[in-house]
Amino acid sequence: MRRLLLLAAMQFSLPAAAELDSTTLGAQLAEHSPKCSHFAQTRWLADLEAELASSGYFQRSDSALIWQTLTPVDSRLVLKADNPELPLAYQVILPVLHGLLGGDWAALQEHFSVELSGVLGDWQAALKPTDSVVAERLKHLQVRGGEQVRQLQIDFVSGDRMTLQLSPADCAALPGDSGAS
Repeated sequence: MRRLLLLAAMQFSLPAAAELDSTTLGAQLAEHSPKCSHFAQTRWLADLEAELASSGYFQRSDSALIWQTLTPVDSRLVLKADNPELPLAYQVILPVLHGLLGGDWAALQEHFSVELSGVLGDWQAALKPTDSVVAERLKHLQVRGGEQVRQLQIDFVSGDRMTLQLSPADCAALPGDSGAS
């Protein structure tokens, strides 16, 4: 009897691992998605056989993602669907970033097959393009997170690879003009 009571007490005192599915994960990401985040990026350039590191922050709005690199070069890029100066590679990545960061897994599943693993507090997602336009540029994506996306690795068809480490940021504390355009 004591053993049964002990097991019952343990069951009610430990948080249950939440069921991991795209709807639950999407809702969690949408609820906890920061408007601003710091990033540390490493980019492997296959043609040059070189790795480049950069860091900065981004700010999300409904219509754009402001990508502000601070090191090694200070540059600002407005990732917006109707930005005619946006290179094709960024046009392909933009809906991926919006879907991942905002928890819109339904939008992602229009262009990718998604395999989820782990638990809600520590999950992984493997995304493979099913859309031919996306598949021309992107080979595979690996995403890790908890309440928010923490890491994103993108493998490009060209052999290039980009890894982003993300951490939430206070928009008001970011350097320069962090207002979304």
